[in-house]
Amino acid sequence: MTGAIGVVGGVGPLAAAHFYQRLLQLSGADRDEDYPTVILIADRVPSRIAHLAGRGPSPLPVLVEVARRLVAAGAESIAIPSATTHAYREEIAAAGGVPVFNLLEETGRRLRERQYRHPLVLATESTVRLGLYEPHLEDGIRAHYPSASEQHEVNGFIEAVKRGTDLEVYRRKFAQWINEIAPRSGADSVVLGCTELPVINPSGTSHLPTVDTTDVLAEAVLRAQWHRKAMKQCQHHLQS
Repeated sequence: MTGAIGVVGGVGPLAAAHFYQRLLQLSGADRDEDYPTVILIADRVPSRIAHLAGRGPSPLPVLVEVARRLVAAGAESIAIPSATTHAYREEIAAAGGVPVFNLLEETGRRLRERQYRHPLVLATESTVRLGLYEPHLEDGIRAHYPSASEQHEVNGFIEAVKRGTDLEVYRRKFAQWINEIAPRSGADSVVLGCTELPVINPSGTSHLPTVDTTDVLAEAVLRAQWHRKAMKQCQHHLQS
């Protein structure tokens, strides 16, 4: 199980399932044996949004246990397909003792690479309130956020995905909504900063360029896998 990727599921479950699907689709594999080795544990994780707002129990004990179980099962790195859950990333990394990919940092890097300076960041209320993305935005990048009423609508879309019902209906609603608010936000791009949102965001929905954080994380994981494979091949060549 060399090079296995551990995925923290249940944060939320459909977002994690979508991440796994995108990981496979972006891998370039065309045979069963060429796909990345993935260990996904989806436990019942208490709401990070509620806890960070002081309204619920800490999810950290469950997250730490999941990280330990992933490593015990053979994971050599861990991906957390949830921006809000990155508020606990350092504790999860310490518990697992293996590298934990940083979705927030990778998103900041993608914005720099594409030279987007005024992204409209759509995320959970906790992610926005705590400014989780802010430390990863270089000087010259100024994030825009929805108004209070618009944030309420973002929360509704996120909650709809967590319920998992009528997703096709919400895909249409989200497509209409995002193209109503994006032009008046003063943004040059849209960041789907909560991993529930890519579940209902068809390709090309927004009139503005879109940064899909699920894909950003999946691509970072795959780059690390390709690098690890190349290093091992190089070492084998040198030893032969």
